[in-house]
Amino acid sequence: MKRLYILAILQLFCAFTYAQDTIVKSTGEQLCVKITEVSEIEVKYKKFDFLDGPTFIENKSNIQLIKYSNGSKEDFGSPKGSSKIRQTEIGADYYNGPVNQSYKIERYGNHFRYQGKDIKEHVLHDVLYKSGDKQIIFLAGNAEDAKGLQYIGFGAVPLGIGAFYFLIRNYNFRSGGSPQRDVTLAAFCFIGAVSCPVGSIYFKHKRNVSNREAIKLYNASY
Repeated sequence: MKRLYILAILQLFCAFTYAQDTIVKSTGEQLCVKITEVSEIEVKYKKFDFLDGPTFIENKSNIQLIKYSNGSKEDFGSPKGSSKIRQTEIGADYYNGPVNQSYKIERYGNHFRYQGKDIKEHVLHDVLYKSGDKQIIFLAGNAEDAKGLQYIGFGAVPLGIGAFYFLIRNYNFRSGGSPQRDVTLAAFCFIGAVSCPVGSIYFKHKRNVSNREAIKLYNASY
């Protein structure tokens, strides 16, 4: 009976150990966690002994290794300070800025490159927001707002159809409509149809300028 009790405890201990993930930080510190998300720039996790607690976030550049509960491992590189060459190769983390000029944000048309890899615009904005600089954050916010407004150009289609409809109805005396009102509505729709693509071009330009200025300030500051 005593042996069965000990065996049951051992099985529970093995199950507990197997179910948890382990983060090995660059400093050598080990964390017993349950990883909830691994993105391009960070790892989100909960403490294994408090799964109902808050979600913690760790920069990937501060992590050496992740051991998952299924036995697989993900190696992010050697501990900091172990090799100056390695540190230069991997660069600094996304939040604290690049180590040298090679890892500043670069732009190629509508594409962006950071720390040796291509990133999407929403990741670019995450990096800019994490800078903590008010002007950079303001410009990144302007770029995001302009991106949303840029799609008003699609409004030209229904407005153009509306302008055509009211003009046709104006010439059809049997429609029962008011000619003066139809002409007015057609004019408004036509102006709107022309204004939408013009506005779209303006917001696209504003988006590009805001991104460019934010990147310029970021590279100058970091």
